[in-house]
Amino acid sequence: MIRRLAGYSALLFVASGLLPTAAVQNPSQQRPPVFRGESVLVTVDAYPHRDGKIVEGLKAEDFQILEDGKPQTVETVEFIRVEPTLAEAERRDPDSVGEMLKLAGDPHNRVFVVFLDQLHVTVDGSRASQRPVVDTLNRIIAPNDLFGVMTQNTDPRALTLGRRLISVEEQLSKYWTWGERYRSSTDPADPMEEALIACYKFLPKPPNYPPWYVSDNGQQRYLYSVLIDRRREDRTLTALEKLVDQLGDMREARSVVIIMTEGWRLFERDTALANQAGEFGPAPPSVGTVGGRLGINTRDPREAIGPTKDVRFCQSELVRLADLDDQRRLRELTVRANRANVSFYPVNPAGLQTFDTPMSERSRPRPMEDFNRLRGRDDGLLTLAENTDGIAIVRTNDVAGGMRRIVEDVSAYYLLGYYTTNVAHDGKYRRIDVKTKSAGVTMRARRGYFAPSNKPLRDAIVAAPSGPEPPKGIDDALGELSRLRASADVFVRGTIAGDRLQLAVELASTRAGVSPWTNGADVQVIVTPEGGAAAAPVTARLDAGTRGTLLTLPVAGAATTARVVAKISAGGETVEETVEVKRSNPGLLGEAIVYRGRPAATSPLRPVADLQLRRTERIHVEWAMTGDLDQRSARLLSRTGQPLAIPVAVTEREIDGKRAIAADLNLAPLSAGEFVIELTAGRGADTVVRLVAFRVIQ
Repeated sequence: MIRRLAGYSALLFVASGLLPTAAVQNPSQQRPPVFRGESVLVTVDAYPHRDGKIVEGLKAEDFQILEDGKPQTVETVEFIRVEPTLAEAERRDPDSVGEMLKLAGDPHNRVFVVFLDQLHVTVDGSRASQRPVVDTLNRIIAPNDLFGVMTQNTDPRALTLGRRLISVEEQLSKYWTWGERYRSSTDPADPMEEALIACYKFLPKPPNYPPWYVSDNGQQRYLYSVLIDRRREDRTLTALEKLVDQLGDMREARSVVIIMTEGWRLFERDTALANQAGEFGPAPPSVGTVGGRLGINTRDPREAIGPTKDVRFCQSELVRLADLDDQRRLRELTVRANRANVSFYPVNPAGLQTFDTPMSERSRPRPMEDFNRLRGRDDGLLTLAENTDGIAIVRTNDVAGGMRRIVEDVSAYYLLGYYTTNVAHDGKYRRIDVKTKSAGVTMRARRGYFAPSNKPLRDAIVAAPSGPEPPKGIDDALGELSRLRASADVFVRGTIAGDRLQLAVELASTRAGVSPWTNGADVQVIVTPEGGAAAAPVTARLDAGTRGTLLTLPVAGAATTARVVAKISAGGETVEETVEVKRSNPGLLGEAIVYRGRPAATSPLRPVADLQLRRTERIHVEWAMTGDLDQRSARLLSRTGQPLAIPVAVTEREIDGKRAIAADLNLAPLSAGEFVIELTAGRGADTVVRLVAFRVIQ
């Protein structure tokens, strides 16, 4: 990334000869750039269109590039037309996080992210978008391209980019009801919604505690409903802001974000809404028992509401949500996206609509207000697309046809290169204007970049090349995280050692907290060794309130791999996952078994297959010992392999007569992100290093 490579223009050369699926025209123009010690080579992706189609055959002299208003000399021009040629079976996902980032950083490779706006799409909309999304990805993704799928609940820093579409198609077909808009239930991924209901369903006016209604532009609604709508919009815009930042850090070339959404209200500051917090007022004293005697009880009975059991929580969240200015945030998001070279392509899968508010609503807004809400949602999407050089597919029932326009729009472009005449390494943002001398051509192109800086960055510990060398195998460890699917219902993690297969099976957190899974579930595992027949099913039971179980199964023969099918059933519902488990390499230590628990050392440990843990938990990792050890130590690493000043406790345990070495870490001091526990153990001259990656989520 330009702003992180201070002064080293040699690292910013445009790659060449790496386009197996792209047609590069005018090869005579492709001369290697001449190295200029103090300058920086800037790459610019440009999309000249005439009558809605890409203009082909342009040469270097047909383009004019201005940087902060000053003309620049176009050094290289490549015309790239991308047409997918591989079947699904031939697509290969990156093997590690390092490979993924390397591919994403190459300007010849395109990056697409499909953002499923669960909270602002109805069930009908999610069903209507199922086929167009898969068809679009099939038509867009070329062998060197990468794509990812995320929702509001996905941390963009954990976004996985790949090429294989089969899992996306399976998940969209299986869970076509992913849309949450207008559902009567709360979002299980956000317990704060239940807290808002507890806070604001009834006015705090004894003795009757009437329902707490407010006016939403003339529509009488529960106060908690208005606050939940505001919170959902806030969550969506926050996720998009973080996604833009992540893509901007990941690459310089254009990134495309396709948003499946029915639009947003774009709430503004509401003083009357904020004033509702004053309805709580001071807590009135009441007569009761204090210390076993009759007296005045000054404890507020309303303190039982909210996750913090404090009325002040309700008031502060209400005021925060009432103070949202999402019109301003949308404008700032477009500026942010242009600086990160991100283009938005919003798609409204609801098609043509007559009303914004469903007819089932108890109270409906005035007709003109309802019409303005509907138009405002689409206008916001048009604004986002037009100001980031994308296309908005709105106000049409032909969603598939609209998405074909997206395919055509991103399938051909020019890649220009120039050496900036501004050699100052000041870290400032520089504006780029690309023009063409051809008549009747509209130009969309990268709008700017951050210059390199000679000043140390805040996150220099992550990027500093002079830090300790990352341990060998860290990319492989992080690769396990990249294969975690946010949409998975079941996670499976295991290894073959000797004639035994040790397997952790865990229910996804999104299901574990809702009915019927809260009352426990039945687990069934079927193992098929490589080249052998399927073994008899093995069953286990998940107790109420638990997610995972650990099983040890026999494996006949010397199979190096085994196919595992794990099913979890409860209340007539069944979810499953199929994985391939490999044999571990023998040595001083066996493979890691991961557990989660509460911070208290006495809390029970639960097996982990989903390597995503919360800051309110602790991670506990065990490795079986094959003999005595005379050295053992553990440390916590960042995802770049840099050691962090947070101690990891190392102990030895004996379970069922077998000894194991354990690493234990309380996650409260960590922020959201990816980390690695490194264990070093040895006996005499023999030393082994084990790495376990995990992801911390809020």
